[in-house]
Amino acid sequence: MTELLKTLPYWAHLTEKEQKAVRESAAVRHFETGEILYGPCVNCIGMIHVLTGDVRAYILSDEGREITLFHVEEGDNCILSASCVLAHIDFESYMTASAPSDILIVPVSLFGDLCEENVYVRCFAYELAAKRFSTVMGVIQQMLFSRLDQRLASFLLREYRETGKAEIRMTQEQIAQRINSARETVARVLKRFAEDGLVENRRGVIRLIDPKSLEKQA
Repeated sequence: MTELLKTLPYWAHLTEKEQKAVRESAAVRHFETGEILYGPCVNCIGMIHVLTGDVRAYILSDEGREITLFHVEEGDNCILSASCVLAHIDFESYMTASAPSDILIVPVSLFGDLCEENVYVRCFAYELAAKRFSTVMGVIQQMLFSRLDQRLASFLLREYRETGKAEIRMTQEQIAQRINSARETVARVLKRFAEDGLVENRRGVIRLIDPKSLEKQA
């Protein structure tokens, strides 16, 4: 556990007493795909650090439409699951595991105490909240001002640059969830991209053929 806790960005700035408290209270939990970590009917679990897997944060409309806000991937942290620690974060949101995930959790009561007593932890929490806010604003901006073909092209290029691989192993349903669209609409645009020679579509795999032209599309 101590070795895992050393991966926390603020660990080195904790006092010995605070480190001892975290060692005694933190735990690793496993979540299966689709399992809810946080939501209106689920209490704040605390600050999470994703060891393996992927967690999706989203909001839900009255009609049941899900809008993805961001993903918390391996090695990343999220303050939303400990939002009751920060004032003025009171909108309804959800967090679910997008894949089997192992999560290191610092309980909300302890994390709240750390924020109160340790300026480094407090700065970390607010900087992370600002980062997530920026990401959410980017999502809203794309949904309001970008066409679906632009959003899809941008997403494919981002995955290509982050992984360095021309093959993106995702289903059309997963891609639609990422860019806040319907699977049928994503399938239609991907078919057009394929007809234009930009990508090749295979079951569960999108292969980029012409990234430069795809960039113009984006």
